[in-house]
Amino acid sequence: MTARRCIFAWMILMAAWAGPLHALNAADASVHENRLRQLAAREEAALEQSGAIVHDAALDRYLTGVAARLWQQTGSDLKMPVIQVISDVRMEAYTYPNGYIFLTTGILAPIENEDQLAMIIAHEMVHYARHHAAALYDQFQIPAHNSGLSYAHHSRASSVKLEQKIDAAEYQADSEGLIMIQRAGYCQAEALTLISKLMDCLKNQAAPEALKDLSRRRTVLQALINRNTNGPACSSSTDARTRRFLGGIAPAWKANAQIALRRGDWDQADRSIVKYLALRPNDAHAYYLRGEILRRRNDRDHKSESVRFYKEALKIDPQFPPAYRALGELCFKAGRYRQAKTYFDAFLSLVPRDGASAYIKGYLRQCQQ
Repeated sequence: MTARRCIFAWMILMAAWAGPLHALNAADASVHENRLRQLAAREEAALEQSGAIVHDAALDRYLTGVAARLWQQTGSDLKMPVIQVISDVRMEAYTYPNGYIFLTTGILAPIENEDQLAMIIAHEMVHYARHHAAALYDQFQIPAHNSGLSYAHHSRASSVKLEQKIDAAEYQADSEGLIMIQRAGYCQAEALTLISKLMDCLKNQAAPEALKDLSRRRTVLQALINRNTNGPACSSSTDARTRRFLGGIAPAWKANAQIALRRGDWDQADRSIVKYLALRPNDAHAYYLRGEILRRRNDRDHKSESVRFYKEALKIDPQFPPAYRALGELCFKAGRYRQAKTYFDAFLSLVPRDGASAYIKGYLRQCQQ
């Protein structure tokens, strides 16, 4: 996720923080919505082009099912939001005014069950259904001719006013979100567990301001839950429900493993891919990733173990080129040139025009010598 997009989401769309504001003039709201939709379309296209969006058919079906269950409770005439996942370790969720709700893999990772996931989605659905982005639009327009003290005074006044509106926004989004999940048959109390999980994650990230915000939000949620006494009691989550939830969000673990691998965080990468493989044991790419994680630790024992995972990837998919390349490199560095040649030849036969072909051919020439 780029810094530019984070700023866009915060300043224009107010994804996770926008909320119920004073009603806009209908004409102004329409103009603002159209403008925001144009900006959102450009941002969505940039996300797609960057490859940040996680495309997985099972994940999409699962999230669509949860969204449909919740959206039925709103009574809104708007089109049901589309839920998409972005490969990013940061814990974020935000909504675009054209009905796209984005969840990062980072916020999915600590969630324990579907009830907690439902609270995040319901919260974002309130922002979308209430047109909150358009309602906040005017708050971010900087006066063109103000300067000096008058501008500074305006900025301070606007900042205070905006904070008040954001606080009110969060209250309604949580309040209506809790009612939504309860009507859909989810457990409200899991919203408190969710906040605690997020706070535990933030403690490890040394984010004191965010921790304060979540602590205040937990207090508000507790008060709201105490008032919402109607509805069925929470039931214990069954093994089947847990498996369905974990199987549904499994791609988030794989995406987080890839991110951690790129950052050199071997322990985090390994924990994530192990969790993913426990849920989807027939994924050749995941076994290859586990092999890569172990190989890049620069530990002889781990490098030896990585061979097993590369070979497991090839058992699942004998046409998986990266595993052949990795095995060829390991054999070459160990001086087993005949074996290395076999793996390199297999790699080139599958992807003769791959970007790595040139240096693989260099290895082959040395094997022959």
